[in-house]
Amino acid sequence: MNTLIALLMTTLIHLIPAPVEMISGEGEGCFTLHNGTLLYIQEPPVAQKAAFFLTETIEPSTGIAMTVVKQRPGSGAVVFVTKASLPAEGYTLTVTKDLIEIAASDPSGFFYGVQTLLQLLPPKIYQPIYQPDQYTSSLDLQVPCVRIMDYPRFAHRGLMLDTSRQFFTVDYVMKFIDWMAKHKLNRFHWHLADDTGWRIEIKKYPYLTEKGAWRGPGEVLPTMYGHAGKRYGGFYTQEDIRRIVAYASDRHIEIIPEIDLPGHSKAAISSYPDILCDLTGEVDLSIQGVSNNVWCASYEKNYKMLEDIVREMVQLFPSQYFHIGGDEVVTSQWAGCTRCKAFMQEHHMDDPIEMQSYFVQRMQQILNKFGKILVGWDEIMEGGELDREKTVILAWRHADKIKDATRAGYRVIAQPAQYCYLDMKYTSAERGMTWAAIIDVEKVYSFDPVETPGLTPDEAVKVLGIQGGLWSELLNMPSHIAEYQVYPRLCALAEVAWSPRENRNWEDFRIRLSQTHFDRLYFMGIRFRIPPPRADYVNGYICAQNDYPWMVLRYTCDGTVPGPRSPLYTGPIRTQTPELYRFAAFYRDDILSMVTEVNLPYDRYQKPETRVTGTINLHPQTPLSLLEDNNPSTYVICYGPLKEDHFIQYTFEKPVKTPGILIQTGLPRIEINIVDFAHVEYSPDGMVFKKADCLWENGGCRFVPEDSVLAVRIVFGDGNQLLTYYLQDLQIEK
Repeated sequence: MNTLIALLMTTLIHLIPAPVEMISGEGEGCFTLHNGTLLYIQEPPVAQKAAFFLTETIEPSTGIAMTVVKQRPGSGAVVFVTKASLPAEGYTLTVTKDLIEIAASDPSGFFYGVQTLLQLLPPKIYQPIYQPDQYTSSLDLQVPCVRIMDYPRFAHRGLMLDTSRQFFTVDYVMKFIDWMAKHKLNRFHWHLADDTGWRIEIKKYPYLTEKGAWRGPGEVLPTMYGHAGKRYGGFYTQEDIRRIVAYASDRHIEIIPEIDLPGHSKAAISSYPDILCDLTGEVDLSIQGVSNNVWCASYEKNYKMLEDIVREMVQLFPSQYFHIGGDEVVTSQWAGCTRCKAFMQEHHMDDPIEMQSYFVQRMQQILNKFGKILVGWDEIMEGGELDREKTVILAWRHADKIKDATRAGYRVIAQPAQYCYLDMKYTSAERGMTWAAIIDVEKVYSFDPVETPGLTPDEAVKVLGIQGGLWSELLNMPSHIAEYQVYPRLCALAEVAWSPRENRNWEDFRIRLSQTHFDRLYFMGIRFRIPPPRADYVNGYICAQNDYPWMVLRYTCDGTVPGPRSPLYTGPIRTQTPELYRFAAFYRDDILSMVTEVNLPYDRYQKPETRVTGTINLHPQTPLSLLEDNNPSTYVICYGPLKEDHFIQYTFEKPVKTPGILIQTGLPRIEINIVDFAHVEYSPDGMVFKKADCLWENGGCRFVPEDSVLAVRIVFGDGNQLLTYYLQDLQIEK
């Protein structure tokens, strides 16, 4: 019987990321981990922290307290032994019925060996609470016999978190770091400053956080990305930074700081306006619709300020790398600056892009004073030459940029948006951005930083590794959306970064993920994304399904959100009113998917002839006629700030009867650059208007008219401070 149990356990070893080599079932039986199991550490300075991480994880969740001994036992023990022949970050893990041995040559290797051992235990090991009773003061855990030899494919395995557009607390950042470590990731790229907020305390320049860390009414930065009408923001004190860096270091994660320069700098410029160029007129908006967000590249005082900032930051971040941004710079601003035009003429520069290269070179000189290597987005390769030994390119715009950079002799970190931007939508129906791609888990898993860009062997050695990127424009809602966007996609990226290419197989990964790793994520406390169900209305029946057939589906028939007590979907539902049904998939009746409506074989909205008028300032390429085509994918761009009592009016050819009208602003299906303050009025005759009884929130509302409607008017309120907004067609229910 014990042999049968052991065989069953070894067939269920589902490790993520997959190891280099694993031989299951060596010998009969399992090792029993129980209260009093011995713990031996051959060289405490090298392995002690990893060993204590093991005990600190196991004891709270199981009640198992291990006993440290100074002599190596022959059985009944977990032993940590040093083997200098193993590669950096590599380890071996051997489990027999008598002993567990973790061997490594460095502290990181021991730490990753512990992570693999934890994955051999039941997923509840990650749950930090065990409630013993009088019969079971602690648990006994069966560990399957196995031999594993493992080491990473890439040295850089990371995640970038944008804390400028949305601010995350110290505790939440530490959670993110902890979850990364459990997936053998070792680089945390911390995006600390952008147009929308400066998040790190700089003592010499206090306004950066006194002013530049806050958005909303009365602040130097306008409301954006949610939080309408509120003062929103925050920053990390230098003591916060030290605490987070130490926490990450204990988990073998190096933190690479980034302040985005010379563009994406509205927060800094709003705090210290002298940073800006001496402009002679209006300048182009950035791609995000922000004005005047570029440091003056010819103003010598700016480099003194930047050196002061770097001086304080390098005392906080021991990493050899410092990321200076360099992306999406509105270089035309320099062409409109009296100082920069004179500088370009003096230095025989013909194109403002050369000013970008000059700025990056100056930043490189500053960083070199402090022994740091400059990291920048791939645009920094343009306009001039940089020291290849002191520059790392973070390739983001396309996988081809990996090829361009390595061919030019640069070292590269791969983060191409089409595969690695975790703020993109999983599917077209879910929350997220779409400009790079729709990115599901399989697409992340399909990326390879060497094969995808087609690198030669000489180019491949310049790839330091791979990381995911989480930009936070749309992470203001709903709760736990950051975890939803990251997991399980980061699980796939972790395997791309760690496992040998020949060991990767999508179907095998999918099984390991769904059958075991979902449970690990659950007990880690991660509110991860599970696939939403699809529901179709066919011949009078609603038929629902999910990517994972075993997953529980629940539904409602009144338009409300399904909950853990809603009816179970067990088969096709016969109904004549499919419009009101809502479906969701559930994991352990605790985590639910996005709620989905039924796909209908007919349009659920009316399409009346419509004429649109208004008092807004339009982009010349998006006339109001785009809102008259009853096409939900078209939109109008208008310029802000929007003035109070300005309006846009939809007038129908003849009155329509409808159970409800839905109004939404922002980019269609993305809800970015929404109108924060407005109300809706409607009229049965186009002359006398009544205020609709609906609360305007998250850029829109739905109202139920009392009678037929001839015209609908959106009246803008005070407080819409952005420079660019998107307006959409109405959705008029049948």
